[in-house]
Formats: sequence, structure tokens, C-alpha cells
Amino acid sequence: MVKRVTIHDIAREAGVSAATVSYVINDTQGQSISEDTKNKIWHVINMFNYKPNVFAKNLRSSGRKLVAVCTETDGYTDKAELVDLLEGLSKSFKDDFDLVFVAPPFGRITNADAIIAYNVSRETFYTIGNANYIPLIAVNCCVEDKLFFQITPDFDKLRRMADSRFSSDYAFVCPEPHDSVLKSRITQAFENAVFVNDDFGKVTASNVFTVSGVVAERFKRRGVNLYYENIYLPLCGQTADCVIKALSREPFDVHVYTV
Repeated sequence: MVKRVTIHDIAREAGVSAATVSYVINDTQGQSISEDTKNKIWHVINMFNYKPNVFAKNLRSSGRKLVAVCTETDGYTDKAELVDLLEGLSKSFKDDFDLVFVAPPFGRITNADAIIAYNVSRETFYTIGNANYIPLIAVNCCVEDKLFFQITPDFDKLRRMADSRFSSDYAFVCPEPHDSVLKSRITQAFENAVFVNDDFGKVTASNVFTVSGVVAERFKRRGVNLYYENIYLPLCGQTADCVIKALSREPFDVHVYTV
């Protein structure tokens, strides 16, 4: 028999008193509770699928799940990457899921059951999270927060694959990440990492390694020695799996994945 989650469980996980949780749920006025504490309580409530009675009338009854995809786009390359992502996600989710793209600026997203934040800065991720109390998945964004699933490429593994492929120096070429931590991980893994937006002309290497289909298409016609490793399907597959896990509201020990 599944144990019913109580307000005391929420308080314990959030590190506050049951009274504080009650004040936040009921929006009790005159209480000096910080916004950070309120946000943490709401995220724990979401994680445990705790439904106070005041929300019962707002619960969705549709059998289909709606997943919102939020990303920051700076140019043609980012927009083309988004198309690849949406195509990969549509193949990875089951038939009872629908996808919707949400453009910035990000605020309250109504009717969605979960949100995928793809290639956004950490600041933008928490802007989305602080406005929405539904499962939020970080993809190509390093938040390192146990309240959220995080999926990123395994750059060390990718470097080993490229090292075994090329007998001489090569450049790892990819669109510039919006998350500074992810960008740092790339530069730590690859000695010659080149970040492009729409300025592909600055890449002068004769050996090019990429995990971006958009970048690969641009270099196929340039006569370079190209190695393209498609990680979109495993990335999207892991993302879909994490969304389904988050929506099940079951406890999870692993929240960070690399593919």
C-alpha cells in the first residue's frame, strides 16, 4: 500500500516547519517567509505530487499530457537545432504526449503537465522554475539541483571517441551554449573547442568533430574530414524517460544523466 504524502513529509523535505508549509499553501498574509523558501516548498510539493484541497478543482482531467519546450534562440543555427530537438522528442514520447514550443520571455505556462528547458542559462532555468510548479527537466543546462532531472552530453566520452577517430588535431564545433557551466565543460574536455552561432567561416580546422546535425550539414560541403556523432536520439530518449519519471511522482535517487 502506497503511503499517503502528508504536510509533514513536505515540511521535512523542504527543511521547514509544517506551519510554514501551511502558510505558503494557503497564502497566509503577515508571515515573513522568503521567496526562496516559498519556491522550494512548491517544488517539493510538486515532486511528491501533494495536492492540497485548495487545488483539487484545478486538476486536469485530460488523459493526454502536454509538455512545453522552452529554449533561447539567438539565430538560424539555434532555431535549426530546435527543429531537430522537437523531431527527436516527438519520436521518443509515447502517443499520449503532446509537445508545444514556448518562446521567451518565460513566465507562467498554463495547462502544461511538464516543462523541458533546453539550452538555457541557469538564470533562465530558475526563472522558468520559479513561475511554474510542475516537473521541470534541464537539458543541455547544468543546474545540479536534486529537485530537477538534468540531461547533458557526456563530453569526456565524446572526446575519447574523437581521439580514436582522428590521427591528428581536430576541432570540436558546436553552437555556443547559453549555460556558462556547460560551455566550461566543453572547453575542459576539448583542447580546440570552437563555438559557432551563424559564423561558420571562423572554423579553419581540416578535421572537424561535432554532435550537431546542423553543424554537420554545414561542413559536409566544405571538404573537411568530418566526424558527426548523432546524440539527439539518445538525448531525447533520456529526456522523455525523465519526464515520464517526474510525472509518475515516484522518488528517484539519480537525477543527473549524461548520454
